[in-house]
Amino acid sequence: MWLRDLRAFLVGPDPQVRPRTRIGRALPTIGVIAAIAAGLITLAYLIDNGPKVSTGFLVIDAVLIAAPLGLVATRPLLAWRIAFIVAGFAGSTVPIQQNTPWPWTPTQMLMFPVLLAVVAVRHRRGVLVWTGLSAALLIVMFVLPGNVAGLLLAVAAILVIGDQVRRRREVQAALAEEEERTELAQARRAVAEERNRIAREMHDVVAHHMSLIAVRAETAVYRIDGVPPAVAEELAAIAGTSREALVEMRRLLGVLRSTETALVEPQPVLDDLAGLVRDARAAGVDVTFDPLPGTRVPPAVGLAAFRIVQEALSNARRHAAGAPVRITLSLGPSTLELHVHNTLTAGVTAITGDRHGLLGMRERATAIGGTFTAGPDDTGGYTVHATLPLEVAA
Repeated sequence: MWLRDLRAFLVGPDPQVRPRTRIGRALPTIGVIAAIAAGLITLAYLIDNGPKVSTGFLVIDAVLIAAPLGLVATRPLLAWRIAFIVAGFAGSTVPIQQNTPWPWTPTQMLMFPVLLAVVAVRHRRGVLVWTGLSAALLIVMFVLPGNVAGLLLAVAAILVIGDQVRRRREVQAALAEEEERTELAQARRAVAEERNRIAREMHDVVAHHMSLIAVRAETAVYRIDGVPPAVAEELAAIAGTSREALVEMRRLLGVLRSTETALVEPQPVLDDLAGLVRDARAAGVDVTFDPLPGTRVPPAVGLAAFRIVQEALSNARRHAAGAPVRITLSLGPSTLELHVHNTLTAGVTAITGDRHGLLGMRERATAIGGTFTAGPDDTGGYTVHATLPLEVAA
């Protein structure tokens, strides 16, 4: 553990910072401006009080002393490494003058606490230990003995306070994340409650009326004398359709009541298209159907094909009443091709636009990796075409 922390202290990167406030985003620029100002102040100090060397050497020294300020906002640990090396070099080459208990410039002495504080706020505790030891090494080696204890206490206080600030920020971030998770859970619970309320209303109102329609249609031939056979047949068909609608509604209520429990009721398959076509013909739609009896396809493909044909026939009855419809299925090596074609007659207008039914059919096809198109064709009719893959990804 301590070797990992030492390696992080010597060559490890600084954590990336993503400031959220305008001041936070401006800190790197402020640091560069402060470094320039500190460099000029340090240069003036070195010219008046530094060793008698060339001006060029003093300029380089001032730049190296002030450079960490330009990095502290984004790379505090790197800034401390540079400051440590420069301070060690200065302590080895610059003698302590009279009335100055350390060999560093005032700029450096003011900058050290800032660098230590930012490192403490940004880095974990193990890195702080090595940072504190490096600062203590400089103090013990280059500071007059009478000032060592005070400076060591100051360094320890800065690191401890910075570490506590870092821990407090981490706790606040964890609390904010937990609050976000709680809000998401409350939102999901509210959605579930709303779905249950809708399910109850559908069960209490819509399902009740649908049941009444089915019962009245079934018993009409017994309650009314002299009902013609054709009317009795239509009433029986209405009752059957109402019962099917009730079954579908119960399935939808199951979906509304629970988003986690899978449906256990049997879903339509490809062979059920024959019954769907039979019902459409009984309702007066001129349907030609080319079935594929006995063909086995994945349940998801059969369900998608059934729902697409069901919606296409419903659209044909609503928007192109009286137009003949032809349903064609063709099985390829890896796909099931589905065509629903309206042969329009005089006075019948084709379906246009992306209505909700068309969107639903497209979603059915694309959900299992297929394709869907719908629109007027070259014959003047209207064609719904879906290509459904036979191998559906789990």
